[in-house]
Amino acid sequence: TQSSIMADEDLEYDISFPPAAVSDDEKEPVVILLGWAGCKENHLAKYSAIHEQQGCITIRYIMPTQDIFFYSYKAKTVAYKILELIFDLNLEDHPIFFHVFSNGGGFIYRHISEMVISQRGGQVGALHIAGCILDSCPSRRSIVIGMKAVLTSLSNEPVLKRYSLMFLFGVMAILSTIRSWISWLIPFQFFRVEDDYFTAMKKDPSRWPQLYLYSRSDQVVPYTHVEDVVETRKKLGVQVLAVEFESSPHVMHMVHHRDQYMQHCNSFIKSCTMTGFMR
Repeated sequence: TQSSIMADEDLEYDISFPPAAVSDDEKEPVVILLGWAGCKENHLAKYSAIHEQQGCITIRYIMPTQDIFFYSYKAKTVAYKILELIFDLNLEDHPIFFHVFSNGGGFIYRHISEMVISQRGGQVGALHIAGCILDSCPSRRSIVIGMKAVLTSLSNEPVLKRYSLMFLFGVMAILSTIRSWISWLIPFQFFRVEDDYFTAMKKDPSRWPQLYLYSRSDQVVPYTHVEDVVETRKKLGVQVLAVEFESSPHVMHMVHHRDQYMQHCNSFIKSCTMTGFMR
């Protein structure tokens, strides 16, 4: 597998190509992996290896942790750049999958999905998005969940830094909550905010298949939040497969259930590629 690190106008990503094409006439699937808060490249590479072993091209991107917690609005710009990257790499004719980790990856995926569906009739809208794997997401956004995520993502940082960032996150979360209340009380466009992330993931306009991987032991993303989204997506007619693990922590399902995790990912990609799902 050929792998390289690229930087494109502040979008640092890694891309890996399989040794050879599937066939002269068949396009290899492309899997775009969106990492979680605190994720390191070597962590995400272990997941992309699953897909590379199946002959897929993989693109890995990790949004900086500080952006996920304090500047999540940047996810929309990142989403646009990732879609642009598909065309820059001449991959627009390939089946495309997303492998999304935690809300950090979900913030970006949410905008990608909305952009693709809203641009039907154009180049972006014509992309063949074949499916999406969601690992440990989504969840409602709350101060408690956010603080748990901050502590988890900064577990290897000095204690003072961890709790300082936690305090700052708490202050910003409270201010954001106040702004949301104002947006409902005062009917001025200036105060209006777009759909909450969790609501947006439930109302996601895309209809390509989804595989949800989650756990009852996840201390960051409650399993009930994931199941709420799963049920809503099913009611909308989306082909959904939900796999619940009993004992694995947040974004640690492959570490604790490696064979089962790989089997589910591989069979999902293969099934969606064979059926040739189109929006």
